[in-house]
Amino acid sequence: MPGIDPRPTRLPRGLTLIEVVLVLSLLVIVAAVSVPYMGGSVSRANLQAASDIVRDAWTQGRFTAMQTGETQVFRFEPNGSRFQLMPLDELTLPETALPAATHAEAEAETEHSASDYLRLKPPQLPEHVVFAAGDVAASNQVAAMLGTPSDSAWSSPILFHPDGTATDATIVLKNDLDQTIRVTLRGITGLATASDVANEVVP
Repeated sequence: MPGIDPRPTRLPRGLTLIEVVLVLSLLVIVAAVSVPYMGGSVSRANLQAASDIVRDAWTQGRFTAMQTGETQVFRFEPNGSRFQLMPLDELTLPETALPAATHAEAEAETEHSASDYLRLKPPQLPEHVVFAAGDVAASNQVAAMLGTPSDSAWSSPILFHPDGTATDATIVLKNDLDQTIRVTLRGITGLATASDVANEVVP
């Protein structure tokens, strides 16, 4: 009959079992190669986020001291991830020895004035990042209040004064890959800076 192609229609060719196995094998190889790099990127990002959290906390301490006229205190848990930010008067209270997250949850339930415009997220570093080391200048004001420190769970306090100055301090943050970031607070200005990610050996 005219208009009808006598040739048989070819069905589309499917994938063979060998081809499917090859494709799956390639996907497994690519995943095995890329996962370590992705994990390293996450650890590095967490470390950089931790430096931002510390600098944000220091900024809040400085602004709060200037607003309220009360000296503020920042201290951290050596080889841990917790930190505290509080008025200097609270430094000797037993409640300040509680985990920082508990202290933050209690604060979140209270009402704050309109002047308290900068609030912290829960006072803890991202997962697998710790305060590896810290160098905090000695303070006669803290020594007069506390005498010889007996609470070894916390670092020496960093003070933020109402005039905008602060304690000279340097903190080293470390992630699970032993990468580090050094965060430095310049006391005369109260401003903080962070180094690039490095592999500093922390004693």
